[in-house]
Amino acid sequence: MTPKQLLRRVFPPMLASLAESPPRDATTWSYELKYDGYRAICAIVDGEHAMLSRNELDLSQRFSRTFAALQKIKAKEIVLDGEVVVVDEHGTPRFQLLQQGGEERLILFDVLWMDGKDLRKLTYVERRAILEKLCKKTPAGIEVSQQLTLSGDAALAHAAKAGFEGIIAKKNSSVYESRRSKEWLKIKAIQQQELIVIGYQPSNHSSLEIGALHLAVYEDSELRYSGRVGTGFSAKQRVWFQKELSKDVIPKSPAADAPRERDATWVRPRFVAQVAFTEWTSDHRLRHPSFLGLREDKSVKEVVKEEPVATPKPRGRATAHPRERASARPTVTFTNPDRLLYPRDRILKRDIAEYYEALSGPLLKALRDRPLSLEHWNQGIDKPSWFHQHLGKEAPSWLTTIDTPARVSERGTVKHLIADSVESLRWLAQMSVLTIHMWSSRSQNLEEPDWILFDLDPAKGKGIEQAIEAAIVMRGLLENLELPSMPKTSGKRGIHVFVPIAAGYSHEQVVEFACAIGAAVAGQVPGITVERSLAKRRGRLYLDCLQNGYGKTVVAPYSPRAIDGAPVSAPLEWSEVTKKLDPKKFNIKTMANRVAKKGDLFAKMFAKKAKLPVLSR
Repeated sequence: MTPKQLLRRVFPPMLASLAESPPRDATTWSYELKYDGYRAICAIVDGEHAMLSRNELDLSQRFSRTFAALQKIKAKEIVLDGEVVVVDEHGTPRFQLLQQGGEERLILFDVLWMDGKDLRKLTYVERRAILEKLCKKTPAGIEVSQQLTLSGDAALAHAAKAGFEGIIAKKNSSVYESRRSKEWLKIKAIQQQELIVIGYQPSNHSSLEIGALHLAVYEDSELRYSGRVGTGFSAKQRVWFQKELSKDVIPKSPAADAPRERDATWVRPRFVAQVAFTEWTSDHRLRHPSFLGLREDKSVKEVVKEEPVATPKPRGRATAHPRERASARPTVTFTNPDRLLYPRDRILKRDIAEYYEALSGPLLKALRDRPLSLEHWNQGIDKPSWFHQHLGKEAPSWLTTIDTPARVSERGTVKHLIADSVESLRWLAQMSVLTIHMWSSRSQNLEEPDWILFDLDPAKGKGIEQAIEAAIVMRGLLENLELPSMPKTSGKRGIHVFVPIAAGYSHEQVVEFACAIGAAVAGQVPGITVERSLAKRRGRLYLDCLQNGYGKTVVAPYSPRAIDGAPVSAPLEWSEVTKKLDPKKFNIKTMANRVAKKGDLFAKMFAKKAKLPVLSR
């Protein structure tokens, strides 16, 4: 079997649907940068190579340097999906450079076939893991697409800032389908559209050049006029178009709704242009278009106006505890950005907003669907704070909230915030929220917690070393019970130990289990107590098991704390829980780099959920 024969087995490639915004359920989607180039599906069979476009055009001569790099990959039998791009001096792909030449790169984002096995029925996450393992060492000029460990909104903002066209959202459970799918979504930071060239305007400067191109798309099998583009061309391109289009002149516009242009020359549709623009007008015209280049890999008949599909919403919204979600896109008016919140560290309100945005991916995953309680420091950490649970009229209507039944309060219900977007985190920064407290259960089922929490609180005057000693003892006991666990710093002196648990346990069951474990530990280690009274602790560490009750909260992972240095509550690997552990090194200035290096440790905790063992009495 030749490489091209193998490619025919997997064609056509999977395509993404256009969406206006990223999916709201951050836990079931992953995000990659959208690379602006030519789709390239590559096959290797016993040392022979092939590289085809989505329309089965041979790209080996068109991108000879990329094909040469591909030939350095040695594999028995494999099919890889990717994009050929040409990058600028900053390493950013630019579609217009494809025609001008420059540094080529092949960006790989999927693997479809390997050694006789069709991988397309595996999930995206499984295929991505195989691809990354295969591509640990790649020839120069070949890379794996960048995956963004951010929320969808933050990923899109990152793409825009870096100069990329946008992002691709891929559902983690999606299989590879030979069609356009809603389980792959493209969300654009910069509007672009493929358009059909149906005519041109002459140049005012030279009869050898075009001045502008007339454009159209197909709609219900007929061409519909979409406006004209007169910017973005090089002088060489203007001359080339004049020469080529003069071969295709026809007596009238191929689009029936085209306006009467005095000097327009209409042509037979043959070329597809890539055009950037700001928006579509109400009369179906491009606003502020700019020519990027020709799409040699797309046929005229493929070109339709891209209409965004509905953005997927999270499933399982609680009916007993309804959440309120605004329909309009939220906006936050950010005031007093230079307000000094950490005087000794010169940390401003805007710094907190930037931190929340930088950590929005893992933070929003941790907070997803959880009622929150908030601590505000409007005048900085040297002034009194105020605690906030019930969102009243001071909160904007677009925030997502949940009415939680109160078991003690006479109010009946408490309206808690649910943070589910970058803008909701920006609102927290605007409100000078420096500590976020979250429930252990989610809105879909407030009565069932996701974890057991052991809150290790050192005695007054003691440091984190007392909590470290207790955490190590706690880990050993949990391992004996075959229970997975994960530590995190409280952001101050304490350590929190989490045990992720399967669904079906009530808060009362979890409190009972946690307190039984706590009592067993306290009975064996003199330095640990489950006594809540400060007076009776007598210098011992307090192991709090009651924080597992309904409506109880814990400081959220990645949340800042209102003390000097702006430390944050940091998820840890157990290997880091040693005498050398310094909670202050995890702060708003260092946390983004840590997450980039180690990943989202808190999210990894939920990879394995435990059933609680029966404790002997």
